[in-house]
Amino acid sequence: MHISIMKSEQLPQAVELSNRIFLKQPEQPSMGVSFPAIFSPGISHSYGAWDQDKLVSFMGFVPFTINTRGAELNIYSIGSVCTDPNYRGQRLAGNLLEQCFLHGEASGASLILISGGRSLYTRAGSRLFGRALRFRLSPDVAEPLRTTTGKQVNIRTMQPQDLFQLHKLMEQREARYASTASELNKLLDASAYSNVIRLEQKVLVAEEEGALTAFAIIAVPGTVMTPSREATLVEWGGCPEAAAQLIAEAITAYNLAELTVPLPWQDRELAALIQSTGILPEYIRNDGTVYLVSGSQLLHQLAPLLPEGMIQADGPHGPYRLTLDNETLHLDDEGLLSILFDPESPHRANGSIIFDPIPLPYTAGLQYI
Repeated sequence: MHISIMKSEQLPQAVELSNRIFLKQPEQPSMGVSFPAIFSPGISHSYGAWDQDKLVSFMGFVPFTINTRGAELNIYSIGSVCTDPNYRGQRLAGNLLEQCFLHGEASGASLILISGGRSLYTRAGSRLFGRALRFRLSPDVAEPLRTTTGKQVNIRTMQPQDLFQLHKLMEQREARYASTASELNKLLDASAYSNVIRLEQKVLVAEEEGALTAFAIIAVPGTVMTPSREATLVEWGGCPEAAAQLIAEAITAYNLAELTVPLPWQDRELAALIQSTGILPEYIRNDGTVYLVSGSQLLHQLAPLLPEGMIQADGPHGPYRLTLDNETLHLDDEGLLSILFDPESPHRANGSIIFDPIPLPYTAGLQYI
């Protein structure tokens, strides 16, 4: 048994293993189709465990850049983690995870986002992070949401010619995964998160005077797969008032019995519009868990958003010293992640922290891994 980084020509074996483990219905698209960032030919960062020439365990590992208020985070995402049932109980996934952590450290990454929270990850130091709101909208909400803004927009299905305008709206979001128009084109076609929950992806756009002002990517029940979850907003961008109308239109146009709308905490304007209809949110954490690769790297990458010298790292995993007017606060990894990314952090309770919490994208979106 040996562990190695995947080669391009070995990825078909990873697709086969992932399909065997994750696909619950024959109608579900292949994992190779849904997750091109993991399985498409190119320089792979993913790892596999091998019994001679047979792949028996796999961990998808994909590099991303997150832009947040002008700062750039170098991060990885972990997903499509699977082990052949005949080889379970040998700690193969744990060994793959260790290799990914070392890989991330050598790459200068600050964070690893993991699409899961099982003990495999939490034992290794991954943690819940950030804050989000989750609304559950019934058909009764559609008309109040449509009229709450008084805004007139033309709503239609996205056409291929809309790609550049949609990409521009994505680039305007406060916290986002960096992507080119070409990468966005592939992600829209892949429908990763929608396929995982066995729904059909729809993209609606709002148009005003010939220009797109908002978009909404929504996973809805289709005719091919049996859904594993209710209809869900996957991604949105642009003018919040126009986006609210897109959400209302989706409820009506697709005859949705319920639409789940998860929003990261920074999407305050859209959240306020939804709440104005009388719907209250459930307060949740961001999706999955996060592993802090290096606190010192994270602080370096977030330097444009932090007061100079306020937080010092004594090592890659701290301890960290937060200097306030009258005291020095000592933090571990969990405390650092909390104070940076969680607006409800207990360390912010006394109001002495003078920098704003830093937004992150909601991770169960278009770039879901």
